[in-house]
Amino acid sequence: MTVAGQGTPCEDTRQGAYRLRAATRWVASSPRERGCGVWCVEHTDEHPTIKVERKGGRSVATWRGLMTCGHIWTCPVCSANKRAARVERIERALQHTGGRWQMLTVTLRHRDGMPLRELVRGLMAAWRRTRQGGKIQRIWQGRVSASVRALEVTHGANGWHPHVHVLLRTSDWTDDEREALQDRWELAIVRELGEHVRPDDLHGLTWSHALDASSASDRKRGRYLAKAGLEVAGVAKQAKSSSTWDLARRAADGDSRAFWLWREFYEATKGRRAIELDDRAAAAATAHEAAENAHVEEGEGGSLPSYIQVQRDDVRALRIWERSFPAIMAVVLHAAEGEHGELAVREWIAVARARMTRHRPTPHATSPPVDHGTIQ
Repeated sequence: MTVAGQGTPCEDTRQGAYRLRAATRWVASSPRERGCGVWCVEHTDEHPTIKVERKGGRSVATWRGLMTCGHIWTCPVCSANKRAARVERIERALQHTGGRWQMLTVTLRHRDGMPLRELVRGLMAAWRRTRQGGKIQRIWQGRVSASVRALEVTHGANGWHPHVHVLLRTSDWTDDEREALQDRWELAIVRELGEHVRPDDLHGLTWSHALDASSASDRKRGRYLAKAGLEVAGVAKQAKSSSTWDLARRAADGDSRAFWLWREFYEATKGRRAIELDDRAAAAATAHEAAENAHVEEGEGGSLPSYIQVQRDDVRALRIWERSFPAIMAVVLHAAEGEHGELAVREWIAVARARMTRHRPTPHATSPPVDHGTIQ
C-alpha cells in the first residue's frame, strides 16, 4: 500500500511495541490495558488528535485524547514510553554529576516452581536490609554519592529470575569492602527467604567496569550505559532466558503455560517501581533539565507543535483494523512524521473507514415487508 507517496514504513521499535500490545490485549489482566491506546477518553468533548513536534532535529508524533494504562511492566507501549523517559533522566544525571559510575548487579539462587511474588518481595527486602547494615551503611555513605536502581525479571529453565541492577556514582571499593557487601547480602537473603536461595560468591554480586561520565570520551559510554539500563530492565531479550515480553508473545499465541506465567508476572509486579533514581540522582537530572530549558529560552528557540485532528469514528475504524493490522496505530504516527504529514494520515484513515464500511454486515429483515395496500 502506498499513501501520499510513501510506502508502508518498515518495522521499527515503536511499531514492534504497538504490534505486541495489539497481540496481547486478550491476555491482559487489566481492562485499561485491553483498551490502551484505542479507546477515546470519554470525559471530554474534545476530539482525539495527533501531536507533531520537533525533537532532536526530527519530527515526533504522539496520540492525544486516547486512554493509556500507564503500566510499565505489562503494557509494551506504555513501558517503552516510561522507560525512555526514565533513561533520559539517567542520562541527564550522568552528564550533570560526571564522575566515576559503576553498575552493580544483585541476584539470588532460584529454581523452577518458586513463586515470583515471594522472590521479588524477598529480593527487594534483602537489598534494603543489606544497605541498612552498620558497616555497609558507613561504606555506602562514604563512597556512593548517587544511585539508580532497576528491577529486572526473566524466566528460564530454573524458573523466575528477578535481579536488581544498581548504577552507582562511587569511588572504587576495596576487596575487603566488596567481600563485606557480599557477606551482608548473603546473610540478608537467607534471613528473608531461607538458606535454599543463598547466592553464591560468583553470581550474588557482580561489578561492571567503571566509567568516567565527566570526560568527553566517556560521556558517550555513559549514555550507552543508561540505554543498556533500559534494556536489562525488561526490554532486551537474553540468550539463556526469556524476557517477560517473550512470555507475552507466547501467551498471545495460545501457550497456556506462558499465559499463566504472564498472569503471575502481572500480579507480582503490580505497583512496583521498575527504574528509580535516588534523591541525589533525581536532583542532578532536574538541574540538568532546567539548564537545558534555559538554554533553549535564551537563544535556540523552538517551533510550536502542530496538531492533526481525528474524529472518534476514525479511531474506531483504526481500532477495528488493528485486529488484522496490529501496528496500524504506530503506522499512522509514522505517516504524521513524514513529508506529507496530515495528508498521509488522512489517507490511512480513509482506507480504515472504507474497510470498516466494506466489512460491516448487511442488516437482515426480521419480518416480511408490510403491504400497505390500497385504501378502500
